[in-house]
Amino acid sequence: MFDKFKQIKQLKDFESSLKKQTVTKEKNGITVTLNLKMDILDIKLNPELEISEQEKKLKDCLNDAMNEAKLEMAKQAQSMGGFGF
Repeated sequence: MFDKFKQIKQLKDFESSLKKQTVTKEKNGITVTLNLKMDILDIKLNPELEISEQEKKLKDCLNDAMNEAKLEMAKQAQSMGGFGF
């Protein structure tokens, strides 16, 4: 029973650490920052680009940032022993 409580505490600590770590990606002056929980923290657009180009670069930045965040989150989970699940 205490093992389950320990695992729950580990998960809560892990989730808390994910909120604190960020990933930032930039493409053509468009910048996206998100934390490892995939919460978008900041988006900066480049007003010198056409709307269609901004949309494309924003999508690319978001995808790149999310992929990097997933990889980092997986590495951290693995380093913590996978929580025994």
